[in-house]
Amino acid sequence: MKICILGAGAIGCYLGGALSAAGADVTLVVRPRIETELKDAGQIHLSDYQGLSLDAPLPQLSTSADTLVSADVILLTVKCAAVASATEEIARFARPQVPVVALQNGIGSEESLKDLPNPVIQGIVGFNVAPLGKGCFHRGTEGDVYTSALSCGDSLNHYFSQVGFALKQTDEFEALRWAKLQLNLNNAINALSDMPLKSELETRAYRKVLSEAMNELIAVVDARQLQLPQLTRLPARWLPKLIRVPDFLFRRLASSMLAIDPEARSSMWEDLNSGRRTEVDFINGAVVRESERLGLNAPANRALIELIHGIETGTRPAGMSGEDILQHIKKRR
Repeated sequence: MKICILGAGAIGCYLGGALSAAGADVTLVVRPRIETELKDAGQIHLSDYQGLSLDAPLPQLSTSADTLVSADVILLTVKCAAVASATEEIARFARPQVPVVALQNGIGSEESLKDLPNPVIQGIVGFNVAPLGKGCFHRGTEGDVYTSALSCGDSLNHYFSQVGFALKQTDEFEALRWAKLQLNLNNAINALSDMPLKSELETRAYRKVLSEAMNELIAVVDARQLQLPQLTRLPARWLPKLIRVPDFLFRRLASSMLAIDPEARSSMWEDLNSGRRTEVDFINGAVVRESERLGLNAPANRALIELIHGIETGTRPAGMSGEDILQHIKKRR
């Protein structure tokens, strides 16, 4: 089985390294900068918050999507804003029977994939990956890869499980992606804080912001009558209330949420600091759009979108306190 990862940034390179380490036939379609970095390194080094340290053989590399012509399965790991252009490349080069596994954060970018003749399988990556440079990629949080039914899912899981995570298939993907979105709502808060995830989550004011954003998502899924699955050691519906408790109690009750690398940061922080467009419109924006459709209000997520856009356009610096963010939310009620 020839596996092609289209748009291999941090997540794609981590998945590609895991596949290569397990002996899979994998090709990464990367930007020229990443191609140069990986060729100079001569390998992909994988590490994680649990102590993994593994040198994986360098997969085949390409800077052109024409390599899709030989793929038996395509893992699409581009950012949400790049899905439309990636769809054009898939339509141009991939054989129509080849499955496309769309592994994006957020909700909404998948619309452009609907016109493909290929079977499209929705998926999410449930963990954070930080690019450390020189071909090194670090998984900073717990989690697995989740997809709807996938014909080659067992084969992919065989490879991934050798490197410490799994590919899990579900018939309830719609509820699952909203459960993952609930966790991703913190991406914007972490980017605004300009702090490592662990330090941010240890600060009650930031958790209050996250609680408000999560409660707005819970209102949406309640209106849609979805049952959120449990993706962490804590039930999804407990999270908004639990994270509001004082810091000392939170550290005791939610130790699993803090079992992350001390220096890990969100992908949205990485995007802002690299001058790239963030996925805030597909994460917090999904809650706002669905709230409007259902006649609900979402001031917390709306405020987070506006603040992130302010940093993107250079009109606001990063490094906001949780109290400042709460004041912005208060103004939008």
